[in-house]
Amino acid sequence: MSEAISEGLDGGQVDEKHQQQKRDLARLKTVAFQHGAVATAILLLWGSAEAWSHANGGLLVTVIAIASGFFGGTSLAFLSHEWGHFSGARLSGAVSPVLKERKSFFMFNFKTTANSRAQFLAMSLGGPIANWSLVALVLLALPAGSLAHAALLATVAGVAVNVCVFEFPVISRVSYGADPAETVAQRLNETADNGLGQNVGLMVGLVVFAVVGFVA
Repeated sequence: MSEAISEGLDGGQVDEKHQQQKRDLARLKTVAFQHGAVATAILLLWGSAEAWSHANGGLLVTVIAIASGFFGGTSLAFLSHEWGHFSGARLSGAVSPVLKERKSFFMFNFKTTANSRAQFLAMSLGGPIANWSLVALVLLALPAGSLAHAALLATVAGVAVNVCVFEFPVISRVSYGADPAETVAQRLNETADNGLGQNVGLMVGLVVFAVVGFVA
């Protein structure tokens, strides 16, 4: 009888795990659709502004084109960053369920207590890798030669630098044995007031915009 009870409990656990996987997949499909729609809309709006600026050289049109690069680049950078973290977590096999209720671009919960140090590092590295992949994509795959492109490239590059300024100290400390959750909290406190990362990213972005915009 005890064996039957044990088998029943095991079967219930397997069924619950299967249901959790189904819910997670359904949520992931929803998030992928929503984020994909947002990214498509951003690129369409940016492309329209970029084409408009080529057809009409007016000041207002130029300002709108630059603004589309800045706001669109910021949104794309945060989207790619979150998906990079998520991809790193899932590829490492980490427990990282998609959130039922999401805020802003945050889409999943990395269970620090349930995951290993290696899984945390894989999740952490995924963010910067995704951001620099976006920089390469904007540089190589989108039409260049305009201030709209210069603004988009400068923005995604600036965010990528900010990401590295924040993430790499965390990755370094955790790789040397620091507790992941405590390290993230400590890093948040370190960067809460000084604005160092934001200033570095801003300066890099301005330099990129000046250089690429001058060439354009």
